[in-house]
Amino acid sequence: MKLTSCALTDVGLRRTNNEDCVYADASNGLFIVADGMGGHAAGEVASAMAVETICRQLPPMSPPPADAANSLKKAFLNASRSIRKVACVEETKRGMGTTLSVLYIEGETTHLAHVGDSRIYRLRGTDFEQLSIDHSLVAEQLRLGIISAEEARSSQMRNILLQAVGLEDKVDVFLLRQPTLNNDLFLLCSDGLSDMIDDKQICALLQQTGSIQQAAEQLIDAAKAAGGRDNISVVVVKIDD
Repeated sequence: MKLTSCALTDVGLRRTNNEDCVYADASNGLFIVADGMGGHAAGEVASAMAVETICRQLPPMSPPPADAANSLKKAFLNASRSIRKVACVEETKRGMGTTLSVLYIEGETTHLAHVGDSRIYRLRGTDFEQLSIDHSLVAEQLRLGIISAEEARSSQMRNILLQAVGLEDKVDVFLLRQPTLNNDLFLLCSDGLSDMIDDKQICALLQQTGSIQQAAEQLIDAAKAAGGRDNISVVVVKIDD
């Protein structure tokens, strides 16, 4: 299988700095989106630290780990401890943290590791599915049937996270293992995309003919056209025959 990818990030229309961090290495099968939070540019620090930690755990040109899921979980915990340590020492970085969504494709197996409300989607044929789960208050209310999907989308509390990397030493990492199929298309994105356009719009843009570079650009353009309230990050990954 051949992997092709495109990673883009945009500050959006209302923010002055970009606290998102993206990474894509098709040769190593590793793709990451992290959405940082915290004042005084601390969010940028947290997201960059998280991405760096994952890359150290799965370095390019190295043999695949014997247990990819365990390696990813260990990297998430290391990232959370490292970020929290810096936040406790430097006053301007107190309370910093980040979402962290990782896709690792190892031959015919796809591994997901995730914390926060960034997302990982898969388009397989006409089947479009969110593979990750949102670690947010609104998502939990939706899973429990307390609110409807429409109420969740318009809730003023939709950005309240229940988990983030760096806020505690330990995090409960969502892990998923899936078979990799030819022509699968994956999307990793920050909530700067998913808060601005719904899944139906995202799917339609991914299904349009053209390159994955065009798809990534169109997704960011659509989020900005809808208001661009936050930083917008996307990583599009295609599995080719």
